[in-house]
Amino acid sequence: MKALYFPELHKIELRQVEKPALKDENDVIVKITLTTICGSDLHIIHGAIPSKPGFVLGHEYVGVIEEVGSAVKNFQKGDRVIGPPVPFCGKCDSCHAGDYAHCNAGIHGSSCHLWGTHAEYMRVPNAEACLVHVPDELSDEDVIFTADILSTGYSAVMQAKVKPLDTVVIFGAGPVGLSALAAAKLYSPREIILVGRKDKFRLNVGKKIGATDIIVSSEEDVISTIKKLTNGRGADVAIDAVGVEPTIQQAVRCVGINGRVSVVGISGANVTLPLGEVFFNNISIDMGLGDIGHVKYLMNLIKEKFIDLSPLITHRMRLDEIEEAFKLFENRNEDVLKILVKP
Repeated sequence: MKALYFPELHKIELRQVEKPALKDENDVIVKITLTTICGSDLHIIHGAIPSKPGFVLGHEYVGVIEEVGSAVKNFQKGDRVIGPPVPFCGKCDSCHAGDYAHCNAGIHGSSCHLWGTHAEYMRVPNAEACLVHVPDELSDEDVIFTADILSTGYSAVMQAKVKPLDTVVIFGAGPVGLSALAAAKLYSPREIILVGRKDKFRLNVGKKIGATDIIVSSEEDVISTIKKLTNGRGADVAIDAVGVEPTIQQAVRCVGINGRVSVVGISGANVTLPLGEVFFNNISIDMGLGDIGHVKYLMNLIKEKFIDLSPLITHRMRLDEIEEAFKLFENRNEDVLKILVKP
């Protein structure tokens, strides 16, 4: 089959690889009908997320079941399914606690343990635990983001306990930040302020999704602008979807007394925080991997028109064009958010 292979750091290539086969009675083989490119894929390629090269990339997908292991009862050939970026076992202590992202089985998408979704087919282990049926009323494009970026954005909002009439500031106008914006709208905040560095295209997409104000951090003083917008009070909630020290520090400094900060941007380095301000202002900070157990609920919200992430789709390309798609996604030579890839 065709697949995007990661042979060594800083290199990818579309090549012919062996089609996956069932290895366990709990496996299924999925024919990929839609996948997409994530910033995490770039982190893997360039070594920011440690891995052992020699596997197929990708971790977001919708597909149709092609083969079913003998122990799989709730899925059959021809079912449309979506799965999480990190397949989980459903049996360990972490899974029983609902903490699927830390499944003790240690199976991680886009790793040497499990080949990924930028291919014509993939093997999904523990299918009964982690796959979800896609409703007939929803298209592949409707649901493609639910298992990763929307789950992460929704988790940020849940961590921050967003309430009606809150002022919410979101740092980062990338796919996760915009997903958090769409999720925050569910809770009727007073205003949602979106902060981005310089990409005005992405900030304008945020306005379309529901941001009440946008701040271009390369042109404005972020903290003073937020203070002005909140009459000096500061925000109730700040969500960091970037994961670098300046935005995390700004997230902490932009909230008022009893402010809540949620960090879902993956940080690869140590970060200095103004702990005196955090302590004396009673600021709470939550962070961590997104909860991947909300997929079915999020699909229902999309079905009922509460969430629409279609503005994030900027390009549609074929698997044959995926090397070009990666260059486009990384270099941003034109307005790019999410590139859908169809085998």
